[in-house]
Amino acid sequence: MIIFGTRTKVLTNKSQSAVGDCDYCGTAQSLFAYRQIKYFHIFWIPIFPYSAQIIMICNHCKKLSYQSEIKPQTLQSLSSRTIRKTPIGYFTGLMLIGLLVAAIVIAGISGAKKKEKYLKDTKVGDLYEVSYPKDGKTMRTLYPIANLTADSVTFDVNDYEADSRKGLRKLKEQDADCYAEQRKLSRSEVEEMKRRISNIERF
Repeated sequence: MIIFGTRTKVLTNKSQSAVGDCDYCGTAQSLFAYRQIKYFHIFWIPIFPYSAQIIMICNHCKKLSYQSEIKPQTLQSLSSRTIRKTPIGYFTGLMLIGLLVAAIVIAGISGAKKKEKYLKDTKVGDLYEVSYPKDGKTMRTLYPIANLTADSVTFDVNDYEADSRKGLRKLKEQDADCYAEQRKLSRSEVEEMKRRISNIERF
């Protein structure tokens, strides 16, 4: 069960000095200013803040004033005071997402480089994961290299196919030795097939 939602947090200040008199109850030096943030969380981990504003609270009568209710000149005077900024920890989720995206991009680049390297230097036993359209679906199967010549590549063709990456992994685990057919392709045909090769494994 995924627990997610929004929360509100009033940040404490480095300096707890009053910022003025309360216009509501008239108590001198009873107003304190804070930054209030609202943020989205998943499993209580802050993902990102979606709202931030300055609020003022009277320590005597507890009157709360939101930023839209505070006089512009008062807000301007607060800009030079030590109201705490939004901590970087409230962007944890965005940072984790950024790291995940970066890892996926790096893995994709690394996989693409590996595939290009293996295509240029083919070896018997290389296992190609190949996709192709069939009945409106994208099907996947395994093409291990059985034989090589200067002009051609002969593949064993797996007897089974899968319609998802998960199914292909299952095929590799359960039917990796089921090959009753071979397919001989010229080097140029293998080059044309490159875009349909999702991965190459070398053992």
